[in-house]
This record gives sequence, structure tokens and C-alpha cells, in this order.
Amino acid sequence: MRIAVSGTHSTGKSSLVEALAARLPQYAMVAEPYEILEERGYVFGHPPSVEDYVVQLRQSLASLRRWSPNVIFDRQPLDFLGYIEASAGAERFDLEAWREPIARAMRRLDLVILLRADPRHDPVWGHEDAAFRLAVDDALREIVGGDCYELCDGVEVLVLEGAWDSRVGKVLERIDARERASEA
Repeated sequence: MRIAVSGTHSTGKSSLVEALAARLPQYAMVAEPYEILEERGYVFGHPPSVEDYVVQLRQSLASLRRWSPNVIFDRQPLDFLGYIEASAGAERFDLEAWREPIARAMRRLDLVILLRADPRHDPVWGHEDAAFRLAVDDALREIVGGDCYELCDGVEVLVLEGAWDSRVGKVLERIDARERASEA
């Protein structure tokens, strides 16, 4: 299976990817585009601009184009649409120009796990960017969870919220159920 973990920042995406990789040794992990680009020397604005999110979107598309089974991606293209939508200057982004490459990349995924921001369980709600985090979370709920741009056709979406310690088990149950169904 090709799995992507999605959500606004500080919801435990990278921790979930690492926990899943530890439990699923046959799966490779792909770091989030921000980390890949930063390693290559890309300098992001603080806060990142719409253009910075477009660069990350390009990297996400490139990562998904490489074919290998059993991969867990930290983020997927729709994450960056959520960040763009929640950012100042979003009107500069032309979704129509990106629709087909994004849809094609999304079809290369089997499962998207959307982690919802939850003030009851997230330790970073007092930080200055809490409003932006919530705006991104709301955008992702519509874009990924509601498929408002019709870019998730055929991709299963598992929405997780609540206590972090229950998330790994829920994902493993879903993976197991999908594998059993494909064997039947």
C-alpha cells in the first residue's frame, strides 16, 4: 500500500509515520517535502509564503511519481493546497493549472490519513500560530476529508482525531482490513 499522513503542523504526522514504520518494517518512509527541500539548501520564509508552499507541492508530486509499493509519505499534495488556502496571497495560486498533476499523483495513493487538530490533545495550542493551524485544519477537512476539489477520487481517507495513542492502532486495523479485502 501507498499511504500518506496528512494534517496541519504539530498534529503528530511525523510521529505517526515513524511509529507506523517501526510496526511495518516492509514499508519505506518518505520525509515531508519541507525536510527534503531544507536538506537540499532551500531557504523558506518565516512564515512560509504561498510560493514556498508551491515549491513543497512540487516536491510532493515528485515524491509520489517515484513508484514503489509499501511506502508511507509524510504529507501529500493536498496538504499544500490547505496551507495555500489559509495563507495571505492565496489568490495568486491557480488551482486549475495544478488540478491534473495533483489528481494524477493522488491516484498513486491507496490511503490518506488525515490527522485533525484537537485542542484537547495537542500540546501547542498556546503558540502564536494557533489561528493559522486551525485555518489550515479547516481547509484540509474540506479539501481532503470532504474532497471539495474532487482530487481524491478512488483514494480512501481515514480521518483521525482525539488521543494520539489510539491512532497507530486505528491505522494498523485499516491497513489489515484493506490487505484482507485485497486477498479475498
